[in-house]
Amino acid sequence: MKGMKKLAWLGVLLVLPVLAQATTTTFSALTVRELGNFLTTLPQDFYGIQPAAAKQMMDTLDVFILDVREPSEFKDGRIPGAVNIPIRDLPKRIGELPKNKPIIIYCGIGHRGAMGLVLLRGLGYNVKSILGGYKAWTGANLPVEK
Repeated sequence: MKGMKKLAWLGVLLVLPVLAQATTTTFSALTVRELGNFLTTLPQDFYGIQPAAAKQMMDTLDVFILDVREPSEFKDGRIPGAVNIPIRDLPKRIGELPKNKPIIIYCGIGHRGAMGLVLLRGLGYNVKSILGGYKAWTGANLPVEK
């Protein structure tokens, strides 16, 4: 629950600057309405998933595992099968993501993963973010590869 609250606050903090800029930058009413709709329809879990539940999902479904950490972090260890697209590169590499399968996104502790989740959800992807990121994954003694 604590992780979900952090994820929710992070989502709000990510969206607030965009909304604040709306007064000085020309945003369409549609964009503001879409952002508002996203925030008001967030599910109870805020699209977050605990590491053990993510592992179970990976074991039972065909999922795309997206690591949005920096390449040096990825090289030091990752969730098996993960594809590395650093968060700064995600907008220009969207075409590499599957639209037809669930995506599990993660980063080091959850912040960059939450940013990616907001972007991908806004674009219509079926995505969940591992609460606590790679740190929580390794803390749960789940498999990693180097």
